[in-house]
Amino acid sequence: MKRYDWGTTRNGEAATLYELETDSLLVRILNRGATIVDFIVKPLQRNIVLGYDSIHGYEQGDAYLGATVGRVANRIANARCKVADTEYQWTPNNGPNLLHSGAHSLSFAIWQLVPNSERQEANYEKLVLATTLQEQQDGFPGDLRVQLIVELVGAELRLTYQYMTSKDSVVNITGHSYFNLNGTASLPHVDGVMATADQGLITNHEIQLNAKYYMPFGEHQIPTGEIAPVEDTPFDFREWQLVGKALTAHYQELAEYRGYDHQYILANGGIHSEPRAIADIQRCGAFRVSDLELTVLSDAPGFQFYTGNWLVDEGRNSEVYEQYSGLCIEPQFAPNDVNMPAFQESLTKANEMYERRIVYAINLGYNK
Repeated sequence: MKRYDWGTTRNGEAATLYELETDSLLVRILNRGATIVDFIVKPLQRNIVLGYDSIHGYEQGDAYLGATVGRVANRIANARCKVADTEYQWTPNNGPNLLHSGAHSLSFAIWQLVPNSERQEANYEKLVLATTLQEQQDGFPGDLRVQLIVELVGAELRLTYQYMTSKDSVVNITGHSYFNLNGTASLPHVDGVMATADQGLITNHEIQLNAKYYMPFGEHQIPTGEIAPVEDTPFDFREWQLVGKALTAHYQELAEYRGYDHQYILANGGIHSEPRAIADIQRCGAFRVSDLELTVLSDAPGFQFYTGNWLVDEGRNSEVYEQYSGLCIEPQFAPNDVNMPAFQESLTKANEMYERRIVYAINLGYNK
């Protein structure tokens, strides 16, 4: 594993970039937010995640590009919830909601390299990063201790989140990488040289999701709590479907959100099934272009599918990140699940260890 000094944050903290490499992949992780900065498919020499050139880009951006998100990812309705009969409240940052835990998210924390955690073998590299969020910092009950085990195994990036709270609390951690299998260099540039209609956007991606059910929204993108079948709706991706075609065909139904930003229930997950062992992991879905396929797997009960609807940013190498420049599959508990009695899978018991896993697997032999 290689390390690079990436300057300092606005608070004077050292920014470090960690590089892991196998025969198939090269991945760089930033210690701020345990953020995936680069995800390079080596045989294609193609970087397939959105990102910035410097630590300052990550501090200025507001799209959580590649970051580890928590303590509670997604939205908490009305920026308040009750845990163990005590009500907690925060300053809203997404309409009336709290999004991604506000100003003290794991996305903004400096993570430390766990001593002696690095390992390197043939076609395998590993590191472990850890951080702590204190109750006084983010307003959630109890201190949160979390570590992220990063493993690069052949053509797979494996992320394992292990966490514990000092009080009964609520935790919903996920990864927030925006993928574009065309390679981000195919996106338009600020100087306009490459800017043509739909240049490099994810509208040319085909996607397939392992979900028979999704969660309809009420107001302010908060799920109603209903588990609805995807059949005969704009949310049915059980069979491979072109993203651009789906966005166009269902423009009216999706207009309020500018695209997809919805929670899906995995085929063997959610409140319809018995609790699964930590060892269980299943396919969330996959997306592909003509020469590359990426599969996302997890042990979470569901995932958020997001098509980068609100992207407006300048990324690495002056690339223009606009609507539909990247898409996300974010394995997680349901948005606002702490406030929905039928769910509440994000609740934690004091001093108990919890674990969540995400795997990104590249199919280098894929040829549509």
